[in-house]
Amino acid sequence: MKTKTANSRQLDIHGNGSHQSAPETLAATLKRCRQSLGYFSIFATLPALLLPNIHEARTEDIKRTGPTVPEDKAKLRQRLNAGKNSDLLKRQSKFRLPHQNNFNPAFAGPDDCPGRPIAGGSYPAAAPYIEVGDTTGANNTVNAFYMYSFGYQTVSSPGPDHVYSFILNDLGPNAKIEVSTASPTFSPLIYVLEGGFSEACPAGTGGFASNGLMYVQSSNGIATINGQLMGYLPLHVPLYLLVDSRGQDEAGSYTLKMQNVTIAPPVTNAIDDPGFFVRQHYFDFLGRYPDEDGLRFWMNEITSCGGDQSCIDVKRINDSAAFFLSIEFQETGYLLYRAYKAAFGNLPDAPVPIKLNEFWQDRWDLSQGVIVNQPGWQQMLENNKQRFFNNFVRTSRFISAYPGSMTPSEFVDRLFANAGVTPSSTDRSAAVAEFGSASNITDASARGRALRRVAENPTLTAQEFNRAFVLMQYFGYLHRNPNDAPEGNFDGYNFWLNKLNQFNGDFAGAEMVKAFLSSSEYRQRFGP
Repeated sequence: MKTKTANSRQLDIHGNGSHQSAPETLAATLKRCRQSLGYFSIFATLPALLLPNIHEARTEDIKRTGPTVPEDKAKLRQRLNAGKNSDLLKRQSKFRLPHQNNFNPAFAGPDDCPGRPIAGGSYPAAAPYIEVGDTTGANNTVNAFYMYSFGYQTVSSPGPDHVYSFILNDLGPNAKIEVSTASPTFSPLIYVLEGGFSEACPAGTGGFASNGLMYVQSSNGIATINGQLMGYLPLHVPLYLLVDSRGQDEAGSYTLKMQNVTIAPPVTNAIDDPGFFVRQHYFDFLGRYPDEDGLRFWMNEITSCGGDQSCIDVKRINDSAAFFLSIEFQETGYLLYRAYKAAFGNLPDAPVPIKLNEFWQDRWDLSQGVIVNQPGWQQMLENNKQRFFNNFVRTSRFISAYPGSMTPSEFVDRLFANAGVTPSSTDRSAAVAEFGSASNITDASARGRALRRVAENPTLTAQEFNRAFVLMQYFGYLHRNPNDAPEGNFDGYNFWLNKLNQFNGDFAGAEMVKAFLSSSEYRQRFGP
């Protein structure tokens, strides 16, 4: 795997270079970030990103206020969206889904999925997007679909249909999608399917779609998704609009019109769209719907490159790494990792302390309601931490590992031993003191406070940083444990950990984030 040429040009995994090094580009990005939004205070200085004592950079609290997503709308949208060398990740291309092996976008048309892409651009009412079609003789791509967002119902759509694909970037006032016909025998049914994952639009004919967002039956030859309904469609998400009918043989000519909408340029794979890319990182690393300020900022980092692909590649890598490095993740996801490390040490015959299912189950307890830099976030985080540790030490696994008859000193010493940390006398005494004068550890609240002190120990935070960074590549990008198929062992994890350590934590120099972003296994989550 190449990393640099003789003149220090930074290379991506395919050998493409940029005259500006990734660290230099990242430094400039972070400077703008601090000046404009103060979005992540962990980015106080670039060296803090590349040194083990990264936790020190998180002590600066940057105040920022701005618009937030109203709670009810946010909840609604959440419901709507519910190797040892470079061959290590390349060989994952063998694990392609059957329908992806012969994909050719040139063959895509309105009669089959993924449908005809709608050209990117802004379409005001004075110059709407207009398409004329005729479903006569077309395939019945989707025979029925399930509405999970409105009414939780299955809708039959046995008629011949046409498919259009697009990504909404923005909605203007009175945005709408309208399909009209002059045919007295054709009553169009239009519906929208949510995309962004493999087979979101069924391949072949007579398929069933479980990802319906909304549908409208025509009245007097016109079916309209009006401005109110358009507001329920998610932005920055691949969507499929189907022009269909409720009758098996019912077909005819129609006119499709879309107005007061901004459409993103078409992409073959959803993850190549800047908005979807950033949005997905909020789900994968922070476990929540994106706040509008953050989404806009990280999207702009990518779109500011224009058509410069080298710039886009660097910005995508920096955006991606920023989610792991953020205060929000460090104080939730990474703290969870350290809690498991201190409580139980590494898993048997494994170099990591936590499994993916454990991480997903417990992360919500720490991250619930936390959006850094929005009013009250520090208190929300503190409340979550207290509740999490209080509950964690009451689990059957923890109780069986730490009998109540243990002395506080024995308890604390075992926690530090599991963590692999030799504590200072001050740190050890502070943890033991949580039990007061008690001679045992039956006080569950004291157990939780002592465990938290060990999990938040600066030495542990620095020591496990690179290990957690690598593990989260597997959890966040690939949604699996490092030793799950197709690898079946920790060779890949150890390879990337060794490489990250070799580059002193510089993820850009190690090309780690780049490799996972470009891997077939990651990209196939969202399309071909």
